[in-house]
Amino acid sequence: MHDFPDAKGVVTYRKSGVGVRKMAYSPLVIGLFFLFLSIGGIYRYMGSNQAIASLGLTVMVIVSVKIFHWAEGMGDKAKMCTDRAIAWKQEAVSEESVGDLLESLPNNYSVINDFVTKKGTIDYIVVGPKGILTIETKNHQGVVTNHGEMLLQDGHPFEKDFIKQAWALSYSVRDLLADKEVGTLRPHPVIVFTDADVQVKERVRGVQIIGVKDIHAYLEGLPVWMSERLSKGIIDCLS
Repeated sequence: MHDFPDAKGVVTYRKSGVGVRKMAYSPLVIGLFFLFLSIGGIYRYMGSNQAIASLGLTVMVIVSVKIFHWAEGMGDKAKMCTDRAIAWKQEAVSEESVGDLLESLPNNYSVINDFVTKKGTIDYIVVGPKGILTIETKNHQGVVTNHGEMLLQDGHPFEKDFIKQAWALSYSVRDLLADKEVGTLRPHPVIVFTDADVQVKERVRGVQIIGVKDIHAYLEGLPVWMSERLSKGIIDCLS
């Protein structure tokens, strides 16, 4: 089997706090402008400083509080949108790097991405001489380990059971191939963490857990067993 080339990618993100503060300051300045404009209108209409002292001060306090909460809310919403945009961008870049590695496989391998099933969307299905792999990519950071059959991030359980999800997606492909009478085949589920330090030394509940840098070694270590004819039949079914 040929060696797999390395895939490198560098993405630079601007610090989100600067943009957020600017967005928060803008409505605050606008609000203050209208506040002073309102005070001027009260003075011109009432014609006395005493009117501003009695009525305008009350209005000013109320409006100031409203402006503060409005500006603060705008800042929180802006920060939330910025964080989500960065997360989506990081996930897209991570999946692209895994896709580049898989697309560089020899010609006797086929790669299907974003395969939709009843259980969800499989990021990648790899079919070749070494069998069928269903690959899920995760862009979580930190240190990934396991405690028995539980997958951990920095010593704490993940928010979802990724192992259960990986098996469900794998079984959906198995059932599809069986329905199409291709054969009784069990794809191997794989979870690839693109931005984490993966320190899992064994399969967790039968699922292979690796980092993106370990894709080459994992694929090279698998035994060759699938014929070209069977591989083509599987691809035709899935396509």
